[in-house]
Amino acid sequence: MAELYTLGNFTIDDIVLHDGRTWIDQAGGNVLYSALGAKIWLSEVGIIARIGNDLPERYLDMLATFDLELVLTHLPRPNLHDWALYEPDGSRQFINHRRSGDNDEMSIRAAEILPVQRTGQAYHIAPMPTLRQRELVHALKRPDNLVALDPHELFLEGFENLLWETLRHVDFFLPSREEARRLIGSDVPERAVKEFARCGPRVTVVKLDTEGSLVYEAAGDRLTHVPIYAAKAVDVTGAGDAYCGGFLAGYLLHGDPVEAACHGTVSASYVVESLGALHVRRPSRGEAEARVASVRERTTAMTAFTPKTERVQ
Repeated sequence: MAELYTLGNFTIDDIVLHDGRTWIDQAGGNVLYSALGAKIWLSEVGIIARIGNDLPERYLDMLATFDLELVLTHLPRPNLHDWALYEPDGSRQFINHRRSGDNDEMSIRAAEILPVQRTGQAYHIAPMPTLRQRELVHALKRPDNLVALDPHELFLEGFENLLWETLRHVDFFLPSREEARRLIGSDVPERAVKEFARCGPRVTVVKLDTEGSLVYEAAGDRLTHVPIYAAKAVDVTGAGDAYCGGFLAGYLLHGDPVEAACHGTVSASYVVESLGALHVRRPSRGEAEARVASVRERTTAMTAFTPKTERVQ
C-alpha cells in the first residue's frame, strides 16, 4: 500500500508550441505527472484513476517501470485525448479532441476507491471537475492524514461556492496564478493565498509559472517566495502537477511548507527537462537534494509580492 496517492486523469497529449514544434501522442495527465513528482522523494506512491479503452498498452508497460501502485478503473470508452496549445507568452490551453473521452466521465469516483487505498498518509486531488473533487475530499479526508487540492481551470465558473466550501476540508490548496485570479477577481497572489487560507487550509500556495511559487502558512502568518530551479526546459507540460506531487511528498518528509515547496519546485524541474511524462528522468537522491539546497538558499520571506509579469484580465 502506498503512503501517498494521487487522483486525477490520464491523458494522451498532442503538444503544439507557438514556434511550430509538435509532439504527438504523448502519455500525460495530471495524475501521472503529480505521481512522478512525488516519486522522486518517496518510494511508496500510488495512482488512483480511470482509464479508457484506447490508452496504448505500451504506455502502461512503460509506466510499470516507475514502480508505482496502479489502482485503475478501466472504462469501455475513449480515454482523454487533448491538444495542448502554447501561446508566445508561455500560456496555454487544453482542448479535447472531438472523439475524446469526457473530463467528468474519466474522473474517478469515490465509490471506486477500495478500503485499503483509504488508509494512506496523504492524497493529492489533481485537477478534475469541482464536483468530483469535492466528493473525493469528503471520502478521503481523515483527522490523521493530509489532503492537497489543485483546482481545474475549466471547472471553476459556476462552481466557485462549491470550491470555497471544499477548502474547509483540505490541508493544502495549490492553484495556479490564473486560477487564483479567477477565484478572487484580481491578480494579487499574496491576497489570494490569505483569502484561501481563511477558508481552512493550513497552507496555501499560488504557482507562478517561471516566477516560482508563493507559500502562505496560516498558523504563523508567514509568506514566502520560492523561486524556480533554472532547468533547461524542453516541455513544460505537467510542471504544475509535478510541483504538487513533490510538495506533498516533501511535506510528508519534513513537515515544513517551505521545504515542501522547494521539493515541489525540484520535481517540476525534472519534468520540464523531459519530453512526455514517461521520459522523466529519475535522479539520484543526492542530485535531487542538491537542487533543493539551491532553491532553498534563494527563498525569501515576504510581506507582499510584486509579479514581474502581468496577466491579461
